[in-house]
Amino acid sequence: MASILDEFNELDDDDEIAFAELVHRYQGDLDDYLNHADQNTDTTQAHITFMNRVIGAAEAFNIEPFAAWAVPPRGRIFDEFDEFALSVERYLTSLKIRKSRRRKVYSVALAPADKKRIHFLVGQIREALENIDIEERKKNSLFKKLNAFAADVDKARTRFDNAYLMGIDVANLAKKLGEAVKPVTELVNSINELMGSAKEKEPEQQQLPAPEEQKKLEAPRKQIEGPKINRDLDDEIPF
Repeated sequence: MASILDEFNELDDDDEIAFAELVHRYQGDLDDYLNHADQNTDTTQAHITFMNRVIGAAEAFNIEPFAAWAVPPRGRIFDEFDEFALSVERYLTSLKIRKSRRRKVYSVALAPADKKRIHFLVGQIREALENIDIEERKKNSLFKKLNAFAADVDKARTRFDNAYLMGIDVANLAKKLGEAVKPVTELVNSINELMGSAKEKEPEQQQLPAPEEQKKLEAPRKQIEGPKINRDLDDEIPF
């Protein structure tokens, strides 16, 4: 039996990105409903539901100023909806730009020759791990991280996080098994050197930035309190 939490299990670990993913999902629900509604359909509840969901997600992830935004009464929904939707769109545009720039910092564009060399080293790591006597569960975990990293290598920019996770596991294994893991450690070090050399050649703006400060949007000018939306309305959601 599916859990009511299943729809949230695959959200990104970054709260802001997870919020953006939910907004995109809720916007799709609203657009789908409006596209199938005729010109005489009262869409008030659909717009209330969208605002209510977005505000609920903002409260969960502490996204200002939407976490403090009040859903207006039914008779005033269209007076405030456009301002709310534009504010959400402005926030998401800013978010995408900020996250895109930071992801360039924590990733590297590898030359085709470097990618080929890394895939060769990854293959050697797989062979070495097969010959190391470790429990099956741990070996499968290492292979999973290795496969995730190998998939990243084929992308336009290779992220550092999966390489880092793989390196941590190998380092921990080396601490326990010593010389038996030395060949794997040396292969991982070779991969790190290749990626580090490629990163060093990138433009300065793609190097490590100052700590990110989350930019706050100006608080909404309208704060129409009105009655709180009853969570039981979920049963009346038109989509």
